[in-house]
Amino acid sequence: MERWLRIFIWVSLFTLQTSCFKEDEPVPPYVSPPGVTTNVAEIGPYYDKQLFYDLQTDSFIKVVHRESWDLAFQCLEGEFQVFLNSSKLMRVANTLSTNFYQNYNTTGLNWKYDNSGGWLDSTAFGDWGTINGSNYISFNHTYIVDRGLSATTGNNLGYKKVQLLGFQNGQYTVRFANLDGSSEQILSFTKSTLHNFIYISFDQGIVNIEPPKQTWDLLFTQYTTLVTQQSTGIVENYSVNGVLLNPYNVVAAREFNKPFDEIIYTDLANYNFTSQRDIIGYDWKEYNFSLSAYIIYPNKNYIIRDVEGNYYKLRFTSFTNAEGIRGYPTFEVARF
Repeated sequence: MERWLRIFIWVSLFTLQTSCFKEDEPVPPYVSPPGVTTNVAEIGPYYDKQLFYDLQTDSFIKVVHRESWDLAFQCLEGEFQVFLNSSKLMRVANTLSTNFYQNYNTTGLNWKYDNSGGWLDSTAFGDWGTINGSNYISFNHTYIVDRGLSATTGNNLGYKKVQLLGFQNGQYTVRFANLDGSSEQILSFTKSTLHNFIYISFDQGIVNIEPPKQTWDLLFTQYTTLVTQQSTGIVENYSVNGVLLNPYNVVAAREFNKPFDEIIYTDLANYNFTSQRDIIGYDWKEYNFSLSAYIIYPNKNYIIRDVEGNYYKLRFTSFTNAEGIRGYPTFEVARF
């Protein structure tokens, strides 16, 4: 490694044997310099939690299990996008059929995934209808939804057929069932001015997932993105572990050339901030197969403007806890 990178490696050997992770030797706790705080996102070794974090209070204000929801419906006025729970590697295929009541299977489908940047024009469902005044008139196509993978077992969580019936008189209406038509349900619900999305679970109906949008900044979670596999060069949708921005008023920029402790307030004018949800993402770390360890890149710094309009700098120092167990990203943060 070149010296200018100043990469420090927090080695975290892990091996999954008989459903248990092998523990490494405890790592001495890292002590942050004055004015910098350290926190740990306890996603867990199975990456089964989603943690909503507030920069101003340096606290995690809500934690949910990643399998507690399936679809998220846009609450922005005049917008009607539907998002998948990408933490489960979910995907969707449009049958182009309006006949919800025929039996469907998964053969020969054109599967699509949400774009991890969170762009409204890059959802897997896409445009499922047309705008008519304040309403959204559905094409009534039947979609097949792959619910993704279980965090603990890795098994597929099954399939549902879904018909988005439109947004009329201030309400979304959605119909879903098993592929053979059993367990059919119809849900209707209104948008919320306090939240980014309304969430539904195919098992539990409407569920309370996201805190009010003005109360949090970052989401620590597993999510799906396009990754180039090192061994084959193939680009494919893959599960990664990282950080997504709150789509409400939070923006960020990358600073990979200046040391963390040398980034100062006057540098803010030099950055191009973006609302791209995965701008922090996952590649502040890399798994080294030769070492069987995660390498953390402390030169990868992130500058964030939070929902209150304050600015912070953030970097990661580890992906393991003190016992050497993966799924516990440790990070430093400082307010300008």
